Amino acid sequence: MNTSRLHVTCTAAFLFTAALVADDAELLAGKWSVKKVNDEGQKYTQFVEIKQDKFDFQIADENDRIGFVAKGDFKLEKLGPFKAARFFHIKAGQSASDLEDSDEEYVSIYRLDGDTWTLASYFDKEREQKPALEVYQRVKSPTAQTLVIDEIEMADVPQGATWFVCFDMKTPDGASHRYHVEGKEYDKKQVTIPVALEVPKMSAGKKCAFTLQLDDIDDDACGDEPDNRSTGEFTVNERGSQSYKPEDNWRYTIRWHMK
Repeated sequence: MNTSRLHVTCTAAFLFTAALVADDAELLAGKWSVKKVNDEGQKYTQFVEIKQDKFDFQIADENDRIGFVAKGDFKLEKLGPFKAARFFHIKAGQSASDLEDSDEEYVSIYRLDGDTWTLASYFDKEREQKPALEVYQRVKSPTAQTLVIDEIEMADVPQGATWFVCFDMKTPDGASHRYHVEGKEYDKKQVTIPVALEVPKMSAGKKCAFTLQLDDIDDDACGDEPDNRSTGEFTVNERGSQSYKPEDNWRYTIRWHMK
């Protein structure tokens, strides 16, 4: 083979390889998980989320409590006949708010097959972790449902006479939803307010923020300066409730379900 033909062949092979790696980068975008068991028999789950040239890594126990977090840069490379995933510029810690710079860098040989990402991990150098073949599965996006705020149970209220209520909720996509019944008044504590507020396009695991306001004047209940204002948030699940105590004499519980 002459020099010119060899050059063309090598260039074509390089471009083909680069295209394969680029395709994998697009296919890997999203969240992946693998379930594992440590030497003490404790079960845990590793999650890795790929966002272009960045990665987020988490380890959660059987109760979904996060015990380790790592973030950094991510790059796909070719090592001879193998494809490799490189994790570098890493910050790690026990939580996302407690990350420190790490000198570690990890290179794993991988194979991508649809929704299965197989990594040969911890083979790149001597480490505390044992070399392992980790088979990650793509985490499917949860199916959108409708969240229903069933009721707000007021165990105690700071209002001493007739009062009105306004409840505003904001979803992660920025959409706002309001419950306020004009002229609907309450005049006692330990009352349950049947909200029945429906919020579409929600799924388990998402966080919702809300504002609850009380006032003895109906027109001011949803205004900028109500007598009493409480803000909070909760994580959506199939059916749940959460209690709040914004003031010494104000206690309430929000209940919801998905449908």
